[in-house]
Amino acid sequence: MNILIIKLSSIGDCLLATPAVESIRKGYPDSFITWLIEDKSKDIALLNPNIDDVLVIDKKNFKFKDYLSLIKKIRSFRYDIVIDLQGVDRTSIFSFLSGAPVRYYEEYAKLGFLCNRKIVRQGRPLEHAVNFYLFLAENSGGAKIDKHEPVLITSTEDKNFADDFLKNSFENIENKIFIGLNPTGTWKTKRWPIKYFIEISRLLLDFFGDNIRIIIFGGKGEEYLSDEILQTLNGKKAVSAVGKTTLKQAKELLSKMDYFITPDSGLMHVAASISSLKTIALFGPTDPELTGPVGKNFTVLRDNLICIPCFKKECPLNKIDDKKSAECALCMKRITPDNVFDVIKKDYLKKHERYSDIRA
Repeated sequence: MNILIIKLSSIGDCLLATPAVESIRKGYPDSFITWLIEDKSKDIALLNPNIDDVLVIDKKNFKFKDYLSLIKKIRSFRYDIVIDLQGVDRTSIFSFLSGAPVRYYEEYAKLGFLCNRKIVRQGRPLEHAVNFYLFLAENSGGAKIDKHEPVLITSTEDKNFADDFLKNSFENIENKIFIGLNPTGTWKTKRWPIKYFIEISRLLLDFFGDNIRIIIFGGKGEEYLSDEILQTLNGKKAVSAVGKTTLKQAKELLSKMDYFITPDSGLMHVAASISSLKTIALFGPTDPELTGPVGKNFTVLRDNLICIPCFKKECPLNKIDDKKSAECALCMKRITPDNVFDVIKKDYLKKHERYSDIRA
């Protein structure tokens, strides 16, 4: 049997869909399964053991002719089943144009009429995305699975990249505390103020002294968000990896960190999947009950403003200029560097009680 899974969303959403992909594989163990995914998230699918083939949409560069070629390719595979884990207009269209005789969709998809196997929520309350995707998978013939943990498989080359990056960035990396910072985010309303990242860096430098090393994470085109942090710290203890890694390389670099400070983002979900890494997740306009980190070693910080979660990409309380890193949504401003520092300090002292008399 030939199966096409469609999930074109963000890095975080695609990562949260990996348990559903495993469910589909276990429900159809002998099938050939393809994942249609966007370029920014493709690393999640490429080495996934439950996927046989990957079709990639380069949303930024695809022209009309490229979409026509893709549709032609999809139809040539003669899929028996299409499982749409997203339910937006374009995924419904891709499902319909696949020509598959069985096309699953969730009941609230606006163009669901283009498909023919409705999955009814049956009054299910709002739930975390990882559980909702599993619900869709199980109602498309997938099997129930015990672990609901997101999966991103890396390679030896990715591990070597992370080792080399640290060795080439710092003179001494033995017995150091590595702090990862993520000032980036696809929604500007999710971002934490750059001045707060600078302040938390200073607090941590004061606390850990020469034992700290700071790495700034982010994607291509977001370098301007890290430049101010580096210029202000002006030392050999901080470097930027912004725009210098693939997603898989970023995971291996994250696995070297002791702490990771991040807003709601794809990298937050990658970090949360690493049990050895303490992730401090900062939430404002979105709801951690629906899209929060999934893992064993994280702390969520959020304010109690009455307007959150608003799920808005523009904050009505203060206008945010894309290129002005000082601007930030009010709910994110109210999560202070001291709040973050307290989490790290308590966690560190708990793990290293014999050192508590030094820095308490």
